[in-house]
Amino acid sequence: MAQSKRIPKYKMIEDYILQKIKGGQYVKGSPIETEQELIKKFNVSRVTVRQATNNLVAKGYLSRSQGSGTYVTNQKVIERSTHVKSFTEEMLETGKQPSTEIIEFKVIPSDEEIANKLVITKGEPIYYIKRLRKADNMPMMLETNYMEVQKYPDLSYDRIRNSKYEYIEGYTEETIDQSHHVVVPIMPSDEIVRYFNCDPSNPLLKVLNTTYLSNGQILDYTELLLNVEEYQYQSIRGK
Repeated sequence: MAQSKRIPKYKMIEDYILQKIKGGQYVKGSPIETEQELIKKFNVSRVTVRQATNNLVAKGYLSRSQGSGTYVTNQKVIERSTHVKSFTEEMLETGKQPSTEIIEFKVIPSDEEIANKLVITKGEPIYYIKRLRKADNMPMMLETNYMEVQKYPDLSYDRIRNSKYEYIEGYTEETIDQSHHVVVPIMPSDEIVRYFNCDPSNPLLKVLNTTYLSNGQILDYTELLLNVEEYQYQSIRGK
């Protein structure tokens, strides 16, 4: 008889906290149990408890205040869906006004890593685009984008101030078909703390995203750093 797969202890703690949030025992702004209480309850190490709470901080359910404790975050977090929509579309659907601050826009030779992501030859020219995306003037994500110059030779500073997806679909007459995501938790750099005004001790989410057109060609490769206190990542899968 096959043995059931054991659930990691950090996952058990994570699920326990989530159940209390969704069940209303932990409400907005309330502290969760202390690390010491969770250590005793689950008979685990501090590292295991911290792994569980770090994951929930990165997902936007909790926030940590140095010297004070860990709290349930606000319930107005905007969710990022893996359905292929532009940031502009997502924000307008939530009733918020999107805006973009272009930090860098230049053409550079592709290194080996990005060339592999875009399936091009190393050294081919690519656009390097860094944008701070906002909703109602609140920073939501820092987006670093890589695209082939040869495919989109007339991409301009003005065109990327708004929805890049709208421009691409109009230019190529192809639709955005799908995106492949890899999500990893990271600690914020000094740059991120400056843009998001966030706690440097709280992890956030980095989304590595490759987007494909309906003809099967790669549109771009993008690295998104999400302000998880305002903008929550959510994955929705079809059948």
